[in-house]
Amino acid sequence: MQKITLLLFSLLALATVHAQDAQEKPFDISFHGFVAVDAVHNTRVGRTIRNEHIFMFPLPASIDERTGKDLNDRGNIDIDAAHSRFGLHIKGPTVNGVTVFGLIEADFLGDARAADSNFRLRHAFVRFGYQDFTLTAGQTWHPLFLTEMFPQKANTGVGVPMHPLSRNPQLRFAWKANQTTELSVSFIEQNNFRTAGFPKGSEFSQMPEITLQLKLGGTGPAFAALTAGYKRLAIPDAVDTLKTNAMVNGVHAQASFRYKFPQFTLRTAALYGDNLSELAIPGGVGRVKGSTNENPEFASLATGTLWADINSDREKWDPGFFIGYMKALGASKEVTVEKSISPFHPDVTNVLSVAPRIKYHVNKYTWIAFEYMYTEADWGSTYDNYGVPQNLKSYVNHRTLLSFRYHF
Repeated sequence: MQKITLLLFSLLALATVHAQDAQEKPFDISFHGFVAVDAVHNTRVGRTIRNEHIFMFPLPASIDERTGKDLNDRGNIDIDAAHSRFGLHIKGPTVNGVTVFGLIEADFLGDARAADSNFRLRHAFVRFGYQDFTLTAGQTWHPLFLTEMFPQKANTGVGVPMHPLSRNPQLRFAWKANQTTELSVSFIEQNNFRTAGFPKGSEFSQMPEITLQLKLGGTGPAFAALTAGYKRLAIPDAVDTLKTNAMVNGVHAQASFRYKFPQFTLRTAALYGDNLSELAIPGGVGRVKGSTNENPEFASLATGTLWADINSDREKWDPGFFIGYMKALGASKEVTVEKSISPFHPDVTNVLSVAPRIKYHVNKYTWIAFEYMYTEADWGSTYDNYGVPQNLKSYVNHRTLLSFRYHF
């Protein structure tokens, strides 16, 4: 905690010194962030991430042998401020037409289970610009998370597991062809957002994930983006018992669309991807049937998601509505699910989330929101030959959220 306090005072001191000495330094530094508090109630125990703050879906029955009761069939409450954040924007200097911009941002929403003080890095990158080209180097949003059009939910979960949530170290080259068209390619590594079951899978694959993206629009009411990528992961030694350096491949593709109507804004996207657990989306890996330990072959389990979000953009009372659906699609070959490298729930499917909300904007810096979220999930007890969950049973959670946000 002493390190966190020291960092906070250091950032404040840096901002103060800059304000006093702005004329002597070629930098423009601004301090930003928000204080956030969420109070929630759930009717069932669920799968959560980020210090148990983000609810994904209800968990299946966990039967106590003595009483026969379902231990997950009980409610819970939480009041949490760990997702409060702060950061610095740094601009300049511009030399020979090359602009420089940097961002460093942090919050307390790590994965610690014991306390709400797990300090973590969110963003840390530098961006160079020259004419119509930019190079971004550092940790920032995965290309599947578009800052132009993520769901406007009151909770910071932004619609997982239907909407991807991940920040990664990367190199991103972008070319703005004109006012409405941008092309980019990203070379991505995994750090604190990792594929479940693959602690070093990205590093030992010896190649980064590669993602291409096309953005269209932005100057008018319509905006669209097409994103597609490929990743390769090294199978851990514990599974690749003969150390054959086996790999598993995966692809992902997403189509995103936003349109600003006179009275409201619609955002929607469809995503297909293989083994997307690093994006907070269930998935996994299967061992191809017929392959041997001497020549092992693995195939990723695919997932499909679809979501839509509407908000009114009103200055005071701002109602909104989110709906999302996630389905496990299995592998392209006959497989046996490899559970040791598939810990992120390949047995869940047909996840439906419906979340109406209402925000009241006290002023341009502060809002209070109430959100109700209905989430239903089917859990399978077996798999078919392609790793699709079978013998399904449905579970439901009702989540109510009261959220406070103060931006600065």
